[in-house]
Amino acid sequence: MDINRRHPQAVVLPILAFFSIALAIPPLILHGKNRNFPATSLIFWSILLNLFNIVNALIWPTDDVTSWWDGSGLCDIEVKFMAASYVGIPGSLACIFRSLAIVLDTDRATIVPSKGQRWRNQFMEILFCIAVPVIAMITHIIWQKSRYLLFAISGCVNNFDESWVSLVFAWIWPPIICLIAAFYCCLVLIRVHKYRSDFANILRASSSNLSKSRFLRLFFLALSMLICILPLQGYVVYNDIILSLPWHNYSWSRIHNGKWNTIEMIPIDGTVFFDRWTPVASGFMIFIFFGFGRDATRMYRTVFWYLGLSYCFPSIQPPTDTHNTAPSPAHASAATTLIGSISSHAKSLFSRQKESIATFVSTHGTYNDLEKDTSSRLSRHSDGRSTKKSRWGSLPWSLFNRRQTRQDIDGTLLTDLPGGTLQTVSTNAWASQRDSRDLSSGPTSPEHNKDFIHVRQVISQQSEVRVQV
Repeated sequence: MDINRRHPQAVVLPILAFFSIALAIPPLILHGKNRNFPATSLIFWSILLNLFNIVNALIWPTDDVTSWWDGSGLCDIEVKFMAASYVGIPGSLACIFRSLAIVLDTDRATIVPSKGQRWRNQFMEILFCIAVPVIAMITHIIWQKSRYLLFAISGCVNNFDESWVSLVFAWIWPPIICLIAAFYCCLVLIRVHKYRSDFANILRASSSNLSKSRFLRLFFLALSMLICILPLQGYVVYNDIILSLPWHNYSWSRIHNGKWNTIEMIPIDGTVFFDRWTPVASGFMIFIFFGFGRDATRMYRTVFWYLGLSYCFPSIQPPTDTHNTAPSPAHASAATTLIGSISSHAKSLFSRQKESIATFVSTHGTYNDLEKDTSSRLSRHSDGRSTKKSRWGSLPWSLFNRRQTRQDIDGTLLTDLPGGTLQTVSTNAWASQRDSRDLSSGPTSPEHNKDFIHVRQVISQQSEVRVQV
């Protein structure tokens, strides 16, 4: 056996890991802009572990142990981050599923989350994505049998102590967090099935910036990774327990003795640990679910153009100057910026408003008659009354429509008022602008006293009527 021969996996692994990193960077940037911290954390772990794959495969590509570097410093950092990733990746999945379940929780839905809700959501994200991985890095020293092990191609590997301490502090927590993620995943599936007919409306009404497409892509990405990771974590725990039996009594002094700094180097004949392929696959999965979005493809085209690939692929256009030219509606993104999120909420608000007005007009046909009657009255006004028209008639009719629809929602229809009500523009504008407490301070023109007195009488008789400002 030629120990200096570079095995195929030593070449394939870093190449695939490099492409996995390159494809995952745009989704990382986009989720970071959207402040989607759990998804950003998940992509971060994928990129970091792929970076370790590249570095390790380049430093220790062959089985020639005599020429190996001992990895001091680098491996000490790597094994700490790998211990954190054991719980960091499942924790990110749990937070993703939890956030999606909250979006579909109609019982506690709010347009603007309260301060307590925001703090609670941030606490859960910090707990699973930051605090738990940091605790895993700190407690790593407890079950760390030696500094690390060195394998060909795979590089730095953690060394576990064969005792119950490794089970309690290391092996058992990844599957437990995966089960928590599975619980929230089932909750999302139940709510999606329950509200499938109103699914898009619930997303538009929520305070999140998730569209239907982004919700489904994020859900299926997390679901795919959970389906792969959950049985894998169960297998790893089972295999580690079998290999570590029989357990011995734990002793800190026995572990951290003079041999703790000894670094064992192990050739593996071109075989790579199966867990090294997991971050590679996750990077490609992230690209499949998020790499074909509008913003991601624009970012890919920009990078390809700067790399000079436009000479080979003429379809790649140069990046546009977004600071000088306003994006057209066909190319504007409404899902990756705060302005886009606000515009989507505004569109849904106006669409709901139009639906309410359309319903009012279809069920109460007196609106058109009222408008015609008002126009005829205005045409008969004298020069002295034109001042009233400029003062009261300049109010947009949309304001009148909105107030009239609101009265319909409150339970008393303005069309149910007796016939003489709301017959002039001045009466309409005054009733829209004033609160019911201020009716006594309305216009006092003698020629309109009759109309105003009639309105006051009708409102006093209808206790349900509320004029909103």
